[in-house]
Amino acid sequence: MAKKKAPMEISVEMDKKIWHTYVVNIGEEFMINTTWVVQDEEHLSFCIAEIREIYGKKNNLVVGLCADTGHGYGRGFCNYKGMANDAPFQLLQLCVGSHCLLYNLDDVNYSRRSFTGTKHKVLKGFLYDKYTTVVGVRIKEVAQKLERETGVIIKNPVELRKLAEAEKSLKGYNLSGSKLAELAKLVLGEHMHFVKPKKTTWWSDKYDEYGDPLLSNDVIMYATVEVFLAYEIGSKLLRCSYR
Repeated sequence: MAKKKAPMEISVEMDKKIWHTYVVNIGEEFMINTTWVVQDEEHLSFCIAEIREIYGKKNNLVVGLCADTGHGYGRGFCNYKGMANDAPFQLLQLCVGSHCLLYNLDDVNYSRRSFTGTKHKVLKGFLYDKYTTVVGVRIKEVAQKLERETGVIIKNPVELRKLAEAEKSLKGYNLSGSKLAELAKLVLGEHMHFVKPKKTTWWSDKYDEYGDPLLSNDVIMYATVEVFLAYEIGSKLLRCSYR
């Protein structure tokens, strides 16, 4: 009987000098720079400009995208009382190459500072850019929900499962209901075996310089891995489709 392959090792370390900045190590191969942006338009603008500078301002930019909510996590979204599937997005995950942005969408649970009325102008400009191709699983549903809740429109969404179905080496697989972790193993290889724990905590018991709670290391780590895998799968399949 074949031995089950162990999940890839993942670790996270917070930058001790720069708040909300982390390094996430995925296996022995990848080191991802993750920044958690708490509804600060100026900070987000700086991060996106940096990504554009590194990966090309006028090149077609592939962006991995996922979204999550604290509902269902330990110490998570405590004000929402409705159905789990309808819980509003709190965290938008974006990845380009080895750079990941975790953008806090929640203006209710987070902070003594007031973010009410945030227009997400920078995010809207980035995701509606004609040079931005956004890849993800169930990306159409995610895009529709994101637009309803924030007004942010994804101009060029691409479904990873459809990209995988069009790949010759994956002919014969039924991928219509595949999850991100399953696609990662098929497209990127068995070594990208990713298992997200069923029980994790949303907020940390640590606080930033403003006295506000930090996201837990688990959320930072697994949110980074998820969106990095989306980016890697999308990049590889798009390259194959252009051949």
